[in-house]
Order: sequence, then structure tokens, then C-alpha cells
Amino acid sequence: MPPPWLIISLVVFGASMGTVAYLILLERKVASWAQDRIGPNRVGPRGLLQPIADGLKFFFKEDYQPAGVDRALFTLAPAIMMAVVIVAYAVIPWGGMVQTESGRWAFQTASLNIGVLFVIAVLSLSVYGIVLGGWASNNKYSFLGGLRATAQMVSYEIPLALSLLAVVVLFGTLDLGVIVEKQAHYWLGFIPAWNVFAQPVAFLMFLVCIHAEANRAPFDLSEAEQELVGGYHTEYSSMRFALFFLAEYAGMILTSAVCIALFFGGWHLPWIEWLWPALAGNVDPNHPAVTTSILAAVARSFIFYGKVVAVIFVFMWVRWSLPRFRFDQLIGLAWRGMIPIGLVLVMATAVLVYLWGPNGRPNMRVGGWMALALLAANVASVVAAMIAGQLLPAPPPTNRRMAVDGSRFTRTPLPEGTS
Repeated sequence: MPPPWLIISLVVFGASMGTVAYLILLERKVASWAQDRIGPNRVGPRGLLQPIADGLKFFFKEDYQPAGVDRALFTLAPAIMMAVVIVAYAVIPWGGMVQTESGRWAFQTASLNIGVLFVIAVLSLSVYGIVLGGWASNNKYSFLGGLRATAQMVSYEIPLALSLLAVVVLFGTLDLGVIVEKQAHYWLGFIPAWNVFAQPVAFLMFLVCIHAEANRAPFDLSEAEQELVGGYHTEYSSMRFALFFLAEYAGMILTSAVCIALFFGGWHLPWIEWLWPALAGNVDPNHPAVTTSILAAVARSFIFYGKVVAVIFVFMWVRWSLPRFRFDQLIGLAWRGMIPIGLVLVMATAVLVYLWGPNGRPNMRVGGWMALALLAANVASVVAAMIAGQLLPAPPPTNRRMAVDGSRFTRTPLPEGTS
């Protein structure tokens, strides 16, 4: 029998690729809903075969390479984008722990005790695919798209890390599976102990940052059609372009899964374990055999997957509802907005954990009073950051008129002797 991690890897890869295909159809349906039209409905019943038709179209299109491109890097760039996302799937805790005759193992490809750090490190590599694709294309618009992606990545990696650090400091671990387990209980007996209720500011920061990391609107300045034609993938066609396209949607699944694990309890679904004790958690002393069965892990995986689809719907809803930011607004939001808030939030969380935990160590689970204190700290961090923002130097006016020779803002001197 093959090892469990290999089986889970194959299942996760196949399910994610199938999901990516139909996420594209879902996005087109969401776009049609937002624009009050029908959407694709010609290929198959209600358009359900449209992803297959799109895949065949990409497969049979001409694989064109413009003159002057760096052929090696031109081919490598989309592969880097896709490989990075697939590797990061390894640490997602889909279904908790499973107990079988061969032992106890996690329902994920790799149960790393540095899972959060691994996700940050791997996601930061995705920008190399964009930069290499833009530079190797020998196209000025593609190159500008790569430069924009670099600046955007550098700016939003910092608030993303701060939002994750607030969660890590609170729970005292980098293991995504352990973070999920620590949220599988209730406050006051009925309120889910999900981190989104204790640290809403960290959640909002993380949500904004994963939009920027995924190059999704309103943060898609690296491929702005009105300014850069197609951005970094202007010169790509056929399956090379399809790899960029698939990597974007696979990245949405990945970042949504991390969001669910950190802030929405992962596989934990509140109140349903009162009907089915198998979903109570991995360490339920009343039902240890049931909670660690393969059937329970599969059920928890479907719960996790349903939450991921809900976050992906938010991605699509935002794309078709908000206009694109200007580049100065994009950078200002990170450096003048979220980074100060994130710094204050991490310091406030560290102080609360030190004061609340026994002997300076965080509790295994966050209690109700601790959650209220964290909520107050979140509000206070926003207020403190807003006050500190007023002390920073004001940015120059965006639409200021510059005196440039020959421009319409420069008065042309009249010849001598004329009036």
C-alpha cells in the first residue's frame, strides 16, 4: 500500500486542478450575475462543459514565441508560477488527524511545525515567475508589469507577515494543524472560538494582502489592460498562458485555505458535532476512535473545502464590484495604512499573551475574556495607527502641475516687442 502522504498528495492535486477549471466557470457566472446577464450557457447543460472547451482551445492554439525572447526563461516563468503554488498545498490541514492500524497521521501531505513560515516563504517565490516572464518577453509592457509586481510584492509581504505573526504569537505555534485544533471549541458554550472574532483587524489585513499577492482586482496593476495591454503575460499564448491563468486560480485556492485555517477554524463546523460527535475534534476524550477515523477526516475535508469556496466567492465578488487602485494608492495602503496597524497589533497581542498566559506562556485555547481583550486590542491598534499616521509627513499632491518645457502647464514666452 502506498504511504498516506502520497495518496493525499494525488487526491489534493487532482481535486485542486478540477476545482480550478470550474472556478473559471464560476467566475464568469459571478461576473454575469454582477452585470445582470446570463453568462456562458451554450456548451453543455447550463454551460457546465465550458471549462473543457476552454482547455481544448488553449491546448490547440499556436504556441507562438516572438523574436528576441529569452527562450529558456520565457518557458520557465509560467512553470515557476504553477510549481510554487502546488508545493505550498503540502502544509494545508484538510481534515485533521487519522488513526489507522499503521499509526496516527495527519490528513495532509506534510505536517510541518513551521507550516506558516513555509507558506510565506513559498508564496514569496511566485513573483519570480512574473518578473522572469516580463523580462524574458522582450516587451516594454511586459517588463513594466514585472516591475509593478515586484513593488507590489515587496510592499504587501510585510503586512501579510504581520497579520500572520499576530496569530502565531497568540497560539504559540507555526503549525497550521495545531492552530486549527485550538479554534475547535466555544466561548460561553455556543460562540465558535474562531480567530476572526478575536482578531478581526488581522483578518481584514490578511484578506487585503492575499488579494494583492494573487494579483486580483483591485490590485491587478501588473496586468492592467488599459495601461499595459496584457501586462507581464502579453506575449504568452497557448498552454504557457494557460499555466499563468491556472496558477492565479490555484493561488486563490491556496490563500483561501490558509485564511480558513488561521481565522475560520479550518475543518471545525460549529454545533454540528452535537449531532455527529466525529466532528468534535481530534482530541475528544469521549469519542477518540470516532474522531480519528478516515470517514471523519473526509467529512472534515469537505467542510474545509466548502469554507474555501466561500472565500473564493469573496475574491470574485470584490473583482466585479471595485475599481482598480492607482499605483500610488496601492503602495500607500500598505506602507501608510496596514504596516503601522500591523506593528501595533502584534505588540498588543504579545503583551496580552504575556499577561494572560500562565508563566508567560499562551494557553492551549483562547478563552472568552481573552477574546474580548484581543478584540479591544484590535480596535485600539487601529486608533493608535490612525493617530500615528497623522504625524507622518504628508504625501505630495497626486495631481500637482509640474512645469515642464513644452507641456500645457508651461507658459510659452512671447517674442520681444509683442503683447
